[in-house]
Amino acid sequence: MSAVPLPDGDRAVDLWVDEAGCLVSEPMPGAERLPGSYVIPGLVDAHAHPTVGESVGAPVALDAAAALSTLAGWAGSGVCLVRDLGSPGGLTLHLEFAPGLPRVQVAGRFLAPEGHYFPALLPEGVPPHRLTELALAELTRGGQWVKLIADFPLVSDGKPSGPALPTYSSDTIAEMVDAVHAAGGRVAAHSTTDNVSGLVEAGIDSIEHGTGIEESTLHMMAETGAAWTPTLCAVLGLPGGAPERAQERVAEYRHRLRELLPLAARLGVPILTGTDTAGTVAREVALLAEHGLEPSAAIMAATTTAYRFLGEDVGQTGQPVTLVTYDQDPRNDLAILSAPSAILIDGVRVR
Repeated sequence: MSAVPLPDGDRAVDLWVDEAGCLVSEPMPGAERLPGSYVIPGLVDAHAHPTVGESVGAPVALDAAAALSTLAGWAGSGVCLVRDLGSPGGLTLHLEFAPGLPRVQVAGRFLAPEGHYFPALLPEGVPPHRLTELALAELTRGGQWVKLIADFPLVSDGKPSGPALPTYSSDTIAEMVDAVHAAGGRVAAHSTTDNVSGLVEAGIDSIEHGTGIEESTLHMMAETGAAWTPTLCAVLGLPGGAPERAQERVAEYRHRLRELLPLAARLGVPILTGTDTAGTVAREVALLAEHGLEPSAAIMAATTTAYRFLGEDVGQTGQPVTLVTYDQDPRNDLAILSAPSAILIDGVRVR
């Protein structure tokens, strides 16, 4: 392979992959040339739900076969690492990941009180006095992450109704976060209200959605190392015929994003790409760039920044390699990210 390494390379380097799928630095006579002139360490979806689908505008639980099929589709698009942030009953913890599928970091079940999340995704609510206990149980079952629903509207007749409300007290959340950290896990929090600062103070590792983030919050996150996954495909999407006020709120948030995202980048807050249950990673990268990030920074959110924050290797000599190549430079046209030339995941040729 002779390709320019992205997101910040400026000239091609020669690399070889041996029969075991490992990256080697010595030339291999007779090696097949991998297509593509630009290379990344694989796209990352840092907020995904392979076990969640949608039916008539409402989320539904998928079975194991459907979830694995979803992951295979993502692999074929160049997504090589997935952070699964919640599954109905913790189903993702029981999936068997075959070679050629993305690596998956798992959060297990959604942690929310009864009546504060989609019923199809929350078979059993988590009362405040059991939050720490059940969070630790997800780690015991094999999860690396805990997914906290920190705020959500009340659910009436199976649908969210009214404004989002906090689900647990600050003290309850802080106790849980401390216990999870002590056990070697990390906590991601769904947050759509203005209580992000309280979550950061409690030690939350990553803020998901974060539509209530303020400039002062970003300064706090820069100090604690907390990441932000804006999930723009999800939060900026509106169904046809959405109420005028909803359209106004999205327009207002788009304006704020154009100030908040560049500030987060300048402060060093890790910005991660995450699709939730909408869109693609390539589209998420494009939306980040549309709302204030430089193209190279938007690509970093889907590659090197995400790998670093999630603690995953990006390809060491002698180790099974994960990479995606492209015929053209996606920094000049981010749409190119949706058209990979070659894909290897942990040494397995996917394309």
